[in-house]
Amino acid sequence: MDADELVDKLNQDTADFLAQLPKGKKEDLWSFNDWDTEMQKHPLFMTKPPAEGEEMSPLIEAIQSLKYDPDENTPEELALSYKEDGNVNFKGKKYRWAVDSYTEGLKANCSDEELNAQLYSNRAAAHYHIGNYEKSLKDALASKALQPNYIKSLERGALCCFKLNKMVECISWCDEGLTVNPDNKLLEELKNKALQKKKADDRDRRKALAQDSKRQKELEVLKKVIAERKIQLGSNNLDFENVQTICPSAVSARVHLDQDNKLVWPVMILYPEYGTSDYIQEFHEESVFFDHFKVMFQDPPGWDQDGKYSLENLQISFMDNAPSVEIITVKITDTLKKVLSHKRYKDYDGTPAFFCDCSRFKF
Repeated sequence: MDADELVDKLNQDTADFLAQLPKGKKEDLWSFNDWDTEMQKHPLFMTKPPAEGEEMSPLIEAIQSLKYDPDENTPEELALSYKEDGNVNFKGKKYRWAVDSYTEGLKANCSDEELNAQLYSNRAAAHYHIGNYEKSLKDALASKALQPNYIKSLERGALCCFKLNKMVECISWCDEGLTVNPDNKLLEELKNKALQKKKADDRDRRKALAQDSKRQKELEVLKKVIAERKIQLGSNNLDFENVQTICPSAVSARVHLDQDNKLVWPVMILYPEYGTSDYIQEFHEESVFFDHFKVMFQDPPGWDQDGKYSLENLQISFMDNAPSVEIITVKITDTLKKVLSHKRYKDYDGTPAFFCDCSRFKF
């Protein structure tokens, strides 16, 4: 068989082979408009990784299977692959994905300490951008334990401590980093900020301690004066600094001593007949009830439709709960000091309360 006959035979065999192949469906063919989309599915021509939840082409799945197959890769190769994936996600600002990738890389348990230190450091950076500063600091510590002079870990640890308001630790991290790299501008600036912040925090702490000490001394003097007045408290541990009151306007009012060492109390006046009340923010212990009511009833209150409540008719009382409930009447001309020192009176919340009614009304 000459050369021409051989060529003819090969051409015919090829044509016969192609003719017996199954016919492709028309819908399987690529149109011109689908060309770019289909090419993006090929790993050689992809310009970006598949989006979350997007179905991957069989070829990409096969390549990934080989890439992460522990039977086909050493622990070091697996760790490096996950590190590279994490870096891609990090650059794309997909920090949670980056954390997952670096975590998988650490799970490979490779023996390369430098690679593991990088994985911890990179995961620390991803956690930092998410706002997980405690986790970021933990990873920075793990990275430093493996590679004490790895500057990225030292920078990250310092940044985390600053965010967590751990200024002493931040300064320590900065010093370690500056020992490794004395010209590191980031650590120089961060150390200066931490020193200034620590100085301000120390000043505020000393100021707060001094104020607290002053308040405690004032409170002890206040309790001593109350005891001297023989005013009975419902609790020996009554906290005059954190008194709870039902009157919104009384929230900031507290019993206190004036410049003459006299007690000044916030006082509630209750009108049970009408279910309403008045609040006297500063009732001096030497003042009498009459003086306050003279101002309060200068004009008839809106709730006294019958005009029964006048200075001549007002009656003051308080409730004694022990041994049984009893209403104790006091004079409108009595001082607050005298009433609070009554043997039947007890103050339970730092805001004395008294009933006020007219002498023609009994409740």
